Amino acid sequence: MNKNVLACPHCIKDLHDLKCSECGKQYEERDGVPIFIDDVKIGAVEQHQRGRANLARRVLRFLKPPHHSVYFKNLRSSNEEGPELVEFLKNFDENDIVINVGSLSKKIKGVYNLDIAYYPNIDLVADAHCMPFKDGSIDGVIIKNVFEHLKDPAKVREELQRVVKKGGRIYAKVPFMQPFHAVPDDYQRFSINGLHEFFKDFEVIEEGISVGPSSALAWFLQEYLAILFSFNSDRAYRVWRGFFSYFTAPIKYFDVFFRKRKEAHRLASAFYLVLKN
Repeated sequence: MNKNVLACPHCIKDLHDLKCSECGKQYEERDGVPIFIDDVKIGAVEQHQRGRANLARRVLRFLKPPHHSVYFKNLRSSNEEGPELVEFLKNFDENDIVINVGSLSKKIKGVYNLDIAYYPNIDLVADAHCMPFKDGSIDGVIIKNVFEHLKDPAKVREELQRVVKKGGRIYAKVPFMQPFHAVPDDYQRFSINGLHEFFKDFEVIEEGISVGPSSALAWFLQEYLAILFSFNSDRAYRVWRGFFSYFTAPIKYFDVFFRKRKEAHRLASAFYLVLKN
């Protein structure tokens, strides 16, 4: 990516060869990826690969248990990119800088990935609470399935206001009715009214249900049954969760009947908002 937009995440001052002009902090670069976290999990790539080699995970991958959720608008797996995000990305051209905050290893064409660990396909290793960008230097931000994992979401919201250009856009996908899922931890949920209050300093361009009530029910049932029959065994829990997904996942397609239900937001799994700074 264009390193001219990078700044010291603590001083917000210019960097010269990844050295801060204010505090003198020298940041590391690994295989062309700038690293702005001192205790970064450099081994995350290897851990990611080892996790895939774990026998239980290999068995579950071979069996390919169905995913518990689909997008509300097109009933396609929510593991893919949703229709709202696809439309959002049409607002940018190849010269714009769009950052995917908390991307894990997922890659979207023309988008730069930022995460706290050195995963595959990462372009920047940094903490969203103190982003390594100059003020008003970013054209767009994707922050999808991230806010529930943040210790201080208000601080990250302030960082978004700071780094995104005036008139720049943000795509946020935020959970509401979802089971606990720690990546690496899980702290909060947001109702649609809570999101309006949380993002009150932004202009809401578009909003809606991203993942619907039936997907939420499918996920809760999968977790409920796996916990019930696991008898406190983590391995049994993972196996049962994969097993029960075959029976609970079809429930998600009942979301087709909720599209015209005005109260569907009361049980939605996740909402999306398109915001203008």
